Amino acid sequence: MTEQPDLHPCRKYAYPLQAQARLLLRPSLVASALLLALHAPFAQADTVKADSRIDRVIVYPDRAMIHRVASQSIAAGEHELVFANLPADIDENSLQFNADAANAGLQILHVSSTPDYQQAGQSDGVTEVNRQIEALDRQLGQLDDQIKLDDNQIAFIRHYQDGHSVQGRDVPPLSRDAFLDLMSFTGEHLLGALQTRREHAQQKDQVLSRRKVLEQRREQIDQNGTNETRKVIVTLRAAKPATVNSVLSYVVPGASWRPVYDARYDSADGKLSLQYFGQVSQQTSEDWSDVSLTLSTAQPVTGVALPHLEPWRVDVAVPRRPMPAPMRSMSARQSAMAEGGAPAMEMADAASYETATPQSSATNTTFEVPGKQTIAAGGQQQRVALTTLSEPAKLSYELVPSEAAAVFATVKINNDKDFPLLAGNVNAFFDNEFVASSDMKTIFPKEELELALGVDQAISVKREPLQRFTESTGLTGSGTRLTYEYKTLIRNNRGQPVELVLHDRFPVSGDEKIDIKRLEPSGSDLALKGDGRYAQKLSLAAGEERAVLLKFSVQFPKNLDVEGLP
Repeated sequence: MTEQPDLHPCRKYAYPLQAQARLLLRPSLVASALLLALHAPFAQADTVKADSRIDRVIVYPDRAMIHRVASQSIAAGEHELVFANLPADIDENSLQFNADAANAGLQILHVSSTPDYQQAGQSDGVTEVNRQIEALDRQLGQLDDQIKLDDNQIAFIRHYQDGHSVQGRDVPPLSRDAFLDLMSFTGEHLLGALQTRREHAQQKDQVLSRRKVLEQRREQIDQNGTNETRKVIVTLRAAKPATVNSVLSYVVPGASWRPVYDARYDSADGKLSLQYFGQVSQQTSEDWSDVSLTLSTAQPVTGVALPHLEPWRVDVAVPRRPMPAPMRSMSARQSAMAEGGAPAMEMADAASYETATPQSSATNTTFEVPGKQTIAAGGQQQRVALTTLSEPAKLSYELVPSEAAAVFATVKINNDKDFPLLAGNVNAFFDNEFVASSDMKTIFPKEELELALGVDQAISVKREPLQRFTESTGLTGSGTRLTYEYKTLIRNNRGQPVELVLHDRFPVSGDEKIDIKRLEPSGSDLALKGDGRYAQKLSLAAGEERAVLLKFSVQFPKNLDVEGLP
């Protein structure tokens, strides 16, 4: 299992950090060394610039941990090892330094971090900052598009609720069970859409915060020709000349990764291949060149303490005192904040991928990406292959001919990995043809993944116009019987048989004077619900065309005004 870097706070660096040369010292030897240091004559520490490079990067969903390595030859004595030109927005609480020098009696005395300023002309400083701001602006545009799409989806679900729960003149009333099913179905989708919008809004806030920092940096360069960076100074003492191999690690914002998937279903062998990618981008002001890359699902920002639970009290309501006059003039945004709310707001066969090595722990999963990776600062999206899930999949076809003249394909597969497949965007391919792009929720180990593959054009559907017959009933012709007949033609143009499920509905009477008889379909292949909706199983051979009927009669007194019928 891959060891995770420690993210504990360590702002005070006056104490020695871990060094291999020091770990085996007994307390008595450490005390003797400290006494000798107190009586030694004062000497100015020699300053050595660390010739470091980024060797390893661990990317989290909203930040990254950078590992810099350096190798320096030093003489005996005390030295200041300086790591310069680091990102200005390093998280100081995350700084860690480790070093070893064989048989040199190496001690780490002190680690500090201070702001630094580098001369930067218009051609390098401002140009680089402008490039990063432009990348953030592109990201903001994408997030704005996503939020608009989220808003449209939320509005559609709410409109769907209203349109189906409010009875119209030409719409039969919903039964209690049907109404509850509708609320449950739409409520689940509405909750998911609201959560997705909230996540996109949080991502936008993070990008805006990062953009503000870059704007301040650009302004600073414009004013005095300097670019703010940061430097870390490590004070070392060596008993004799040595080569010091060191690692400096720190966490920086402006980096992220998110899961994306390519799902490819092959109808010839009935297998689904789900390729799991990590899409990485970074605007940390440092290029990651030829580095070992690890992607982690951990969220360092969330903390580890158990939330405190306050008592829940119920009491007699106290009349609300009227708001003072000056407060009534505040804006809608301020009112929302005062009330504790938030403001309103065809592809050929491809070569296989070399996938990452996943490691799961009790709290997160890491993916060790094979080989070396190069990701430049600037926000460009780069895909890395994480893993592939390839298993026989259950393909099903379903259609709702009253709503759409199309057959929709769905595949189901179990997650046999020992880690979850995180929520992300899925590009679906059916027999190497791109068919759909959709969002997938998180699928935990052993859970079933149901993936929509869109419309299968090889199976055609045609709904013929309504046939309606009217006749009088009763000895005196006092009643009316209306017989309705809908015909759906389905043709399987595939080279193999298919199994389909057709969804339709019979009308349901809301009054005892209205008698509805279900004529067709019937039989054991029909699963009928109490609200009149049904699912009908169909089997079509290769090249077969089938006519499927929906037929029913409605009988009622002639003097009764009936609504909800076409």
